[in-house]
Amino acid sequence: MGRSVTRQDLVWGYAASALNVGAGLILLPIILRHLSPDEVGLWFVFLTLASLAQLLEMGFQPTLARNVAYIYAGARSLVKVGLPTTEHGSAGFDETLLADLIASARRIYQGVGAVAALVLLGPGTLYVRSLVAEEHDHARIMIAWAVFASGFIVNLYYGYMNGLLQGRGDVTQANKVIVLNKALMILLAGVAVARGYGMVGLGMASALSAIAGRALAYRYFHGAPSAGRARKAGVARLELTRTLWYNASRLGLVQLGAFLIQRGSILVASSFLGLAVAGEYGMTVTVLMTMSGIASVICQVQVPHMSTLQARGDKRGLSAIFGEILLLAWGVYLLGFLVLATMGGYLLESIGSRTRLIPELDLLLLGFVILLEMNHALAASYVTTTNRVPFLRAALVSGACTLLLSLAVVRPLGIFGLVLAQGAVQLAYNNWKWPRMARRDLGETWAGLVRAGVRRAGQRWSGA
Repeated sequence: MGRSVTRQDLVWGYAASALNVGAGLILLPIILRHLSPDEVGLWFVFLTLASLAQLLEMGFQPTLARNVAYIYAGARSLVKVGLPTTEHGSAGFDETLLADLIASARRIYQGVGAVAALVLLGPGTLYVRSLVAEEHDHARIMIAWAVFASGFIVNLYYGYMNGLLQGRGDVTQANKVIVLNKALMILLAGVAVARGYGMVGLGMASALSAIAGRALAYRYFHGAPSAGRARKAGVARLELTRTLWYNASRLGLVQLGAFLIQRGSILVASSFLGLAVAGEYGMTVTVLMTMSGIASVICQVQVPHMSTLQARGDKRGLSAIFGEILLLAWGVYLLGFLVLATMGGYLLESIGSRTRLIPELDLLLLGFVILLEMNHALAASYVTTTNRVPFLRAALVSGACTLLLSLAVVRPLGIFGLVLAQGAVQLAYNNWKWPRMARRDLGETWAGLVRAGVRRAGQRWSGA
């Protein structure tokens, strides 16, 4: 509860992030070998429909984690904006408030799961059925879809358990849940497809891995030594539901803006530049965004601890942690980009890929643009630990402007224009606004943050 993140936390965090990103890539060769082209297309339709339904979760999980962290730090009430009042000298935490928060979260996720079920099993089923040709095994495909969708709904409903674990500071346990889920999916799907179970095997693997992951999350949360006091029956209070919804809905809309900024240009490229060029651009963006995501894991695992320190008003500790986050994230991303820029083409040739990276100049510019985006995203994550989401309007406006500017420049400038549009819009506001807000909240200069981060990193890795 509010403990400092250890090397073990980082190892499991990186493992979870790598499997989150790479599970599909690991399975892809097996799927391509054993499924027909039409079945491969349907599998990606399944995944796309699930990703659309995932947007219904909005930003509840990080919002829940943050508020749980406040309770364990001594909060006696929760507020929509700003930090709650805490009682630092009191023993333990407010068990009633925690129980009511858990009940409210469960009620929210019941609603999210119900809507997802209606969307996936209603219009989603009709859409999948419309894609199935007469020569296909209609019954097997629809069974595969029903099993896959049901497993996704279960996974979505129990998503609040990960938020509870993260908020309590059990980041390693939360990441172990993700590792189990993804690793089991790879194992079961690989065996099922190789043995000829096809789409039904993929659907069953997805459902079983989701159920196993959520069962482990439940065990971790209720089986911890401190869980006895967290099992108290709570009441889903309307004010707590509204508190969670207030910032969660804003985070969800921010995710929509981020989608328009980072992924909207891929749709523009496919519409105006052809599928081959869009494939090169989409693959390059995906690789760079993956590197950015892996580099940012250090921030994800530290958010519960930073939320606790915010509740305690420990700006010195926060400066050290945030400084270390910046140094590690910059280092991991730049190292990955160096490998991509110097060896990416050779690696693609060695596996026989007919899709190449975008031209070198465009690649360098895109790499710099995503580095700046990662930097301001880290700062924005810090700002959310103060229980504020001030970047909603900026995210939506930036997303719309990026899409419109991309449409204006794609024909004359091609890929370079798409990268330039994204970079120019972000540089106009987001790239500098949120880092400055984070730095001012901490009361530090950039040099001071770097020094604090170096000291903390040195103490961690020297074992001090």
